Amino acid sequence: MSKLAFTYLIFPVVMLVLWFFSKDLELPQGIEDTGISRAYLKISLFIFRNIRGRVRSFSSEKIRMYLGTLEQKKDLDSAETEYFIRKISVVLLMASAGCFLAFMMAIGAGQSSKINDGRVIERNSFGEKEYEVDLVATDENGEEIGEYELSVETRQYTDEEANALFEEASEVLERIVLKENESFDDVTKDLDLTEKIPGYPFDIRWKIDNLEVIHFDGELIEEMIPKEGALVNLSAIYSYRDLRWQQSFCARIRPRDLTPAERAFLEIKELLDKADEDSKEEQEIILPESFDEGEIHWSEKVTDNSMLLLMLTLIGSAASYVLKDKELKKAMEERGQQMLGDYPQFVSQIVLYMGAGMTMRNIFEKLGNGYLRKKKETGEKKYLYEEVLRAGRELSAGASEGSVYEHFGLRCSGQQYTRLSTLLSQNLRKGNSELLALLQEESKKAFDERMDRVRKAGEEAGTRLLLPMIIMLVIVMIVIMIPAYMAF
Repeated sequence: MSKLAFTYLIFPVVMLVLWFFSKDLELPQGIEDTGISRAYLKISLFIFRNIRGRVRSFSSEKIRMYLGTLEQKKDLDSAETEYFIRKISVVLLMASAGCFLAFMMAIGAGQSSKINDGRVIERNSFGEKEYEVDLVATDENGEEIGEYELSVETRQYTDEEANALFEEASEVLERIVLKENESFDDVTKDLDLTEKIPGYPFDIRWKIDNLEVIHFDGELIEEMIPKEGALVNLSAIYSYRDLRWQQSFCARIRPRDLTPAERAFLEIKELLDKADEDSKEEQEIILPESFDEGEIHWSEKVTDNSMLLLMLTLIGSAASYVLKDKELKKAMEERGQQMLGDYPQFVSQIVLYMGAGMTMRNIFEKLGNGYLRKKKETGEKKYLYEEVLRAGRELSAGASEGSVYEHFGLRCSGQQYTRLSTLLSQNLRKGNSELLALLQEESKKAFDERMDRVRKAGEEAGTRLLLPMIIMLVIVMIVIMIPAYMAF
């Protein structure tokens, strides 16, 4: 076994030790995994608890913010723990699988060197294939001079050796050609008209004088063999470099006696062909139920692609860890885009209700209740109105309006919402009349910004369409120019 194979056992041993230390840990509430997945989650929890606090990066703080924003959980530590231990468990599972596969590959891989005594390379035995060796040349100081690729061909025979080998090969070929037959006087089974003899360097070409009863490869054409049999002359022409030899055989071919299994196979084949032929004009094919030996039970051969599915699943699981953070970031970006798109309508609703005489507290409550009813009907989630609901609950719990509006703007994390929360909190004491005018101006500004974003998106779409248009132009030019070029 290769020494390298033992290095692949280090990680499984480490995993076993980590499992011993982590087997009594309690997973966060809500994780219901069982079996080996639960064991890996406990190991991941043990690792996370030991590195948490020591490895604290800016990205981990962003992940905490993302989790708190998207899931709206108060216990961010629990959410962060569950997120990271699931990520770590995926890495550990893939690393374990990789170590196992690498260990098995290292066992099967040959580690022997082709160079003996530092400068001797042996050629393969007679009749074997050539091989290639990647060599590295170094000087007396150990510095590399260059890398070389050497094709090592098999050793060639001398003429005397080739003649002696022909005598041996002629006896071997006779046994190979007969295959399962006793002698050439009674050939009832396929012959083996091979073109190579294992262990010998000859190329063999055959001449057959009767191809009506035997194929060029030695397979008998049983339906063409007469009952009294047929004589066939076979000539094997050996060639090695510029040398040639010939060996002849005379075979008496007769029909063979079928075994019970072969007779049954042929009988069922005939019954199946007859059933197909008899039902050419019918909707269904009725398979035969029995033959001379007994009943027939039919089933369909199924192709199993489960291994391909397993490999695709493993590749997908390996990519999940890398993509997990990107998915979280993408969700945050989608949330920001959605909230940015909902902002003009939100401000417009506030202006409408405030113009009708409602207080800001009542407006938040009304917008939140309206969103809840719509969410029950459609199931659509709106991040902006989730924050409105949260602000409404804070107001109902007795929190001051100023702090609620400030927190609302911070959670929405957008320049427009920060501006809106500042207006709401600064104008609490100035009365609704002045606030209404400011909000009307903010509404107009929000719609203008929305139009600018739409215009910008349209320009970007036009730029993205430029490449497909160029490709289509090239295709059209090729379609026009190739026929014109071929016409000359």
